[in-house]
Amino acid sequence: MNMFKVFCVAGAVGVVAGIAWGAGGGERRILAGDRLNISVQEQADMSRVYAVAGDGSVDFSFAGRVVIAEKTEEEAAALLEEILERDYFKEAHVSISIANFVEGDILVQGEVQSPGVVPFKGDSILTVMEAILRSGGLTDQAAGDRVQIIRWVPGGRMERETITVNVTRIMEGDFRSDQYLRPRDTVMVPRRGDGEEVAHPEVLALGELVHPGFYPYKPDMDVIKIVTRVGGLGEFADWSAARILRKRANGGGYSVVPLDLTRLFSAADMAMNLKLQAGDIFFVPSMRNKVRAQVYLLGEVSNPGARPLTPGPNATVARLVLEAGGGTEFSRLSAVQILRMAPNGSRKTLEVDVGKILKTGNFDEDVPLQDGDVVIIPEKNLLQTVIGG
Repeated sequence: MNMFKVFCVAGAVGVVAGIAWGAGGGERRILAGDRLNISVQEQADMSRVYAVAGDGSVDFSFAGRVVIAEKTEEEAAALLEEILERDYFKEAHVSISIANFVEGDILVQGEVQSPGVVPFKGDSILTVMEAILRSGGLTDQAAGDRVQIIRWVPGGRMERETITVNVTRIMEGDFRSDQYLRPRDTVMVPRRGDGEEVAHPEVLALGELVHPGFYPYKPDMDVIKIVTRVGGLGEFADWSAARILRKRANGGGYSVVPLDLTRLFSAADMAMNLKLQAGDIFFVPSMRNKVRAQVYLLGEVSNPGARPLTPGPNATVARLVLEAGGGTEFSRLSAVQILRMAPNGSRKTLEVDVGKILKTGNFDEDVPLQDGDVVIIPEKNLLQTVIGG
């Protein structure tokens, strides 16, 4: 174990000395969760701080969503200039700098002495070896040659890539095999003997859970059963963004199955109670690791404006109206509209009879909200005039 620590520290020192962007910062890639100062010389009202969403994009004002994750500041600025010059300006000048670096825990699970989270910030340097060392090192049963990093792929395709790291080789002195980690990465250390066919198949539960870890797989295991086994969700669980990560048949990483636990546990939507398979990873992200979600409440409401959105069973349109003090005397609560951006970039409109929900107290017909939703409460007289005319 002492030799293990010596190798780890030596490797970390060598990596820090040789990293290209650690000193100058110019080659650092933009990450999801970063907040950027974007300045547009030709359009002053576009110059502000932009949040990079989980899919790697920014909502670039009237130019729409643009994916800039994995680019340097210079590359991203050039891309935004190209878009503006193509569609809006004869010439555009854009500059970008980091306002706030993303923060997000690294999850280290499996055969380490102290599985759990390792705090990490996007302007820091952390490698797989350092994360394992901070987690107490490998256990005697660890398959050190098959350690995996599971990482989000930017672009909104709900995919993750898998990077296999031979930690055993690093322990033997080949520090070139080490890998840099990013916020929200998951490091999985398998047990020796685990493979495609195992005598005792398991399911791995990760994230904002009361008791994360490995659990024996049973053929009747589903989402409700695994949530019960882990003791429920943690205080900061992002209910609407849960995932099942499932190994692809060809061994090429993991496919991602989205899960909305709000629909399952609040609206009793059993379509979300999916069956699990041996080797699945059940993952519930933390709200602490993402840009703060919000919705916009407009129209005939007592307190209009932007409001933070806390995922969970209570994140619904009728409850939002209640929290905002209800409608005004001129509001038509029977025709509240939700404007929502679809995954393909198009917009759709949902209409909800909030008045009926509040009058009957039956929240079964209430509609869960999503980040970026715009809720509009129309004016009673104006709407009647439009219909009558």
